[in-house]
Amino acid sequence: MKKKIALISLILILVFSLTTVANAAMYSSAYISDCAAQMARSSGRVTVTFDIKGKDTMDVVGAQTIIFQEKAPGSTQWTAVATMTSDDYPSMLSYNTRHHISTLSYSSAKSGYSYRAKIYFYAEKGGCDTIEFITDAVKAK
Repeated sequence: MKKKIALISLILILVFSLTTVANAAMYSSAYISDCAAQMARSSGRVTVTFDIKGKDTMDVVGAQTIIFQEKAPGSTQWTAVATMTSDDYPSMLSYNTRHHISTLSYSSAKSGYSYRAKIYFYAEKGGCDTIEFITDAVKAK
């Protein structure tokens, strides 16, 4: 019985270790060393501030696309309400630098609804990489 418990414990440890390694590999990047974002709220507006660091001085670094999503009270469904791209908002990208911070707002937030942003971080230098990041949700006032 003790051998069986020890074997099951060893198998569980191995499975959880592999899951951790798989998640780490999924988020590793040859171009992006760190990225983060957070939402803030005010009357009728939600704002996302994002921060990205390249592994080195990058030719291009920032976010290519930000999708603001809303969820109605009592719902479990997130719906895209605004999409911002670096073509329309040049402040989302920086050139010949390692680090970029920017803030963008969605001004049609409805009171009581929850909002989050899906951000596609981007870095380029010889090659390129994109990482998807979803912020924590905030409730509009």
